[in-house]
Amino acid sequence: MVVRGRSREGCRRPVGSCWNAVFRWYLVFLVVACIFAGGPASAASRTVKLYFNGTLLNPAVAPYVDPTGRTMVPIRIIMESMKAQVDWIGGEQKVRIQHGGKVLEMWIGNKTARLNGRTLVMDTAPVLHQGTTMVPVRVIAENFGAQVDWEASSSSVRIWMPEPTSVQQVRVRGSYVNIRSGPSTAYDPPLLTVKQGTVLPVLGKVPGWYLVQLSDGRRGWISADWVEPVAVPPPSDGGGGGQKEEATSYVAVVGSKPVAVLAGPGPVYREVATAPAGSQLRVVGEEQGWIQVRLDTGLTGWVPATLVTLKPWKGDQEKDEGGSLRITGVQVKPLGEGVQVWVQGTQAFSYQSLRLYNPERLVWDIPGAVLDVPPDGREIPVGINGVARIRMSQFTPDTVRVVADLTTSLKFVVQEAPEGKGRIFFVEKPSLKNVVIVLDPGHGTDPDGRDPGAVGPGGTLEKDVNLAIALKLADLLRAEGAKVYLTREGETTPYRLAERAFYANELGADVFLSIHCNASLNPEVGGTSTYVYAPPGTELGQQREERLRLGRSIQSALVAALGLRDIGVLEANFSVLRNTKMPSALVEVAFISNPQEEKLLRDPAFQARAAEGILEGLRRYFSS
Repeated sequence: MVVRGRSREGCRRPVGSCWNAVFRWYLVFLVVACIFAGGPASAASRTVKLYFNGTLLNPAVAPYVDPTGRTMVPIRIIMESMKAQVDWIGGEQKVRIQHGGKVLEMWIGNKTARLNGRTLVMDTAPVLHQGTTMVPVRVIAENFGAQVDWEASSSSVRIWMPEPTSVQQVRVRGSYVNIRSGPSTAYDPPLLTVKQGTVLPVLGKVPGWYLVQLSDGRRGWISADWVEPVAVPPPSDGGGGGQKEEATSYVAVVGSKPVAVLAGPGPVYREVATAPAGSQLRVVGEEQGWIQVRLDTGLTGWVPATLVTLKPWKGDQEKDEGGSLRITGVQVKPLGEGVQVWVQGTQAFSYQSLRLYNPERLVWDIPGAVLDVPPDGREIPVGINGVARIRMSQFTPDTVRVVADLTTSLKFVVQEAPEGKGRIFFVEKPSLKNVVIVLDPGHGTDPDGRDPGAVGPGGTLEKDVNLAIALKLADLLRAEGAKVYLTREGETTPYRLAERAFYANELGADVFLSIHCNASLNPEVGGTSTYVYAPPGTELGQQREERLRLGRSIQSALVAALGLRDIGVLEANFSVLRNTKMPSALVEVAFISNPQEEKLLRDPAFQARAAEGILEGLRRYFSS
């Protein structure tokens, strides 16, 4: 469980009420600390119930909450409930778990584990408690796909592991039926409500509930009492009457807009590349409404199934006809504030492009081509206008790859080459000129009173850090031609919380960005996160892809600039996000409650890096 120290709605009450709330939180923290100060033995005296798919388990050793707040559970009874094989290797103090093609190895007292031979680091080490191996419950959720919930009212750990089912789709029978975050009506409020007749893909089942795939990539639970199975017809053979190929490969064809390729099957994963409109990506897997694709770099990623079209891939049959295309060189020259890259060939050619991050690269792949350039002429130093170098290679026997290594985010436009001899790519900075951006340094004194935000253990006030970063960012944006407005430029602001969003709406801003520092009751928690809000089925939901793209662009660039833990892009119903009409995001730069990160947040050099990281994220957003 992650306990957030405060709501990003802000503490909007009078000052005295705010301090009363803070004092109550502090008392809660002291009480919890006292309860668990005795370590596992004393913590175990507090009864914690353990449920698996709704059934109460009775382990010989009960779960407990350790002094760091981690819920420790007996691994064997849970994994055996999941029908996994559990082996204890006493000589190595090691537990070995096999389930669903995964092999997880953990050692007592060691935070390092191995999953299918890959090293991973846990935040809490397994322990032997009363002769039983206890592990942090999140290990189960993160590595075996279970859903783990903590029910504070009954001190219960509830583990949900959907079982396979022959039902592939269900249709809603009730007039309006709730979809919930867990398989019980206790999970309230619901994620959303669906109408009668809605058909939903089924991912699994627990007694009385189906786990279904939502159109926005999220998962949810729907009561089996209010749906009926839908018969799924067998795959079509394409209408030709012949037999279907047994081993057909597929490509995912991107639609009319670029698509972000993500690190995992869900909208909150970080962006690893951008696939341009019309590009074709080799399909290697599918999961819960997401398609796993392999880029020509060898990197794999995920795209929403709703944003691509699958078609059979016929390999060499799809090469350019004739196979006579030769790439004979690259001519590079500065042009204005950009760089002209003329990829010279014996004829005009089609291409596929990719945008890769960390480090920044633009990639052009030319199918059906042979590289006719001597090895010593395949790398061209540039070092101007954001382009470090141009590289060429025979990437596959029938594909030539041209790569522009970048020092910043750039975009490109393409035009025909003279006499059809290749193509010309003009690479330039995404223009922020005349882009209207509203920056909101979180907290400060508004008409309702003074709001310092979170306070670090060393006395650092969040409002001061937020303002320092925002002012630095404003200077950087104005230097690139953007029109920048701030909700406050000093201690005071004329705008209450919701009015900050209304101010951006009145200006007709292109982007709204709220800058904050995070906080937690646990001083060890740290990292960087970015929040967006665009619930499907609402007016804001029409901006969902844009808001997620903005959040991912800022998050990836900011993490690269600061080097802190990447918490990811999250969703939350914050006032400034739900009330803005344009794409908006709320950045949590670092945890002011973490003593090490508090020191960084006070450092002007760190504040400058944060501003530069956000600037780079905005460049990425406007370059796509």
